[in-house]
Amino acid sequence: MRKTAIILTLPLLLLLVVSLSACGAVDYSSVAGEGSGLLYSAADMKSGLKEFLENNADRTSLVKELKPEDGDGEKKAAEWIADKLEELTGVRGKVESTGDRRVGQDVFSSQNVVYSVRSTSASGKRIVIGAHYDNLYADVMSASGRGYYTLGTKAEGAVGNGAAVAVMLEMCRYFGQNADRLNTNVDFVFYGMGCVDYGGAEAYRESLGESGRENTILAVTLDGLGGDELWMYFDETETAHGEFMMNIASTRGYGELVGEPPVMQADPAEALTDKLPYTPYALINESSLYFGSNNICTVTSGSDFTFLLGSEKWYGSSDAEYTSADTLATLEQNNPGYAEQMCITADELTCSIFHPAFAEVCTQKNTSYAWLTSQIAAYVGGALLAAGLLVFTILMTRHLKKKYTDQGVRRNVKVAVFGMDYEDPKDGDVFVDTHPGGHDEEDPFGDDPFGGDDKGNGDNTKDK
Repeated sequence: MRKTAIILTLPLLLLLVVSLSACGAVDYSSVAGEGSGLLYSAADMKSGLKEFLENNADRTSLVKELKPEDGDGEKKAAEWIADKLEELTGVRGKVESTGDRRVGQDVFSSQNVVYSVRSTSASGKRIVIGAHYDNLYADVMSASGRGYYTLGTKAEGAVGNGAAVAVMLEMCRYFGQNADRLNTNVDFVFYGMGCVDYGGAEAYRESLGESGRENTILAVTLDGLGGDELWMYFDETETAHGEFMMNIASTRGYGELVGEPPVMQADPAEALTDKLPYTPYALINESSLYFGSNNICTVTSGSDFTFLLGSEKWYGSSDAEYTSADTLATLEQNNPGYAEQMCITADELTCSIFHPAFAEVCTQKNTSYAWLTSQIAAYVGGALLAAGLLVFTILMTRHLKKKYTDQGVRRNVKVAVFGMDYEDPKDGDVFVDTHPGGHDEEDPFGDDPFGGDDKGNGDNTKDK
């Protein structure tokens, strides 16, 4: 039994070791520092993030009826991004209104900023690279008291989602300067309402129309950069574009610094997509809107454990996203290599997208797993599991019975004085038969030692 307990305990100990070993910031500077050969500079990433946060601390999506008195930080940030794109690329970003969007009983109005890079190729295929730019800075209560947000963080949101915005701005600059090398169109979309209900992403996707959605071969989402580890999520099964991108990371020298999110970071009680009955960590963002209909790639980090938000450090040292600690100062203190991580993110995506074979890879069909989430699959899986448990129980019972039967059982040794005919051999005792030859059934005592007959008349003459 002791061996069995050890065998059952080992997987749990292994899981604990793996989870604990994930803690601690990764050093990205060794492969992403100055002179590393990457396409982007850590210094540019730092200055870009700092400038964005200093000019757009409050980027909260406000309830429409409160905008006159509280201002509109999200709209101002959208205009700032559009102007910055013109400064970096020569083309101003297009500010697209999402229209009024009802969330519960409240009405929000928001906007996306879109920067499109058109390829000379006539394929018409599109890759979308997006990140939400809003945050949870301001306290928001609807005038009627219904309320949507009740508390603001008063933090500018360096991890959520300033770092991602800074990465996208640098990528826009590079893509704009090298558009002639692309063989697919690329849309950079800065989504509004990302902290509300992914309303900006949904509005953009609707604006593409049916043909535009069909021609979207990949949707990339940047979310929560600046944490301890850099993760790239592609699907619940292996994908051609995922394998391609991970190979790019290896050839660029930072393959060991890029991995996939831990399986344990999933919420089985919540489903943000109709394609999965649970929510992986990497789908707690705009990717959930594309998942199932398009190839996706979510780039994120160990910036927080989504379902344990707060100041408590559980998974990584930078788990401050969407909290009052989400500031640039906290990011610089907890993860000094955040700018190098941003460089690797941009370099990985850029080298993949500019590769001549990448567009074709993204059009390959991936293995379908839809049947796994059907009711029939659930019944079959449950039946197989029950059968497996039954077989295991039977085999284990036989093994233990064979191993431990009759061991440790104390038995009594008895003398069968009158023979075994007068004993019960079923009670588990051990008997010593003093009359193995058998007895006269009418006279179990045999001959009278005193010479009497069977009627009790004995010969007592010897005593006379």
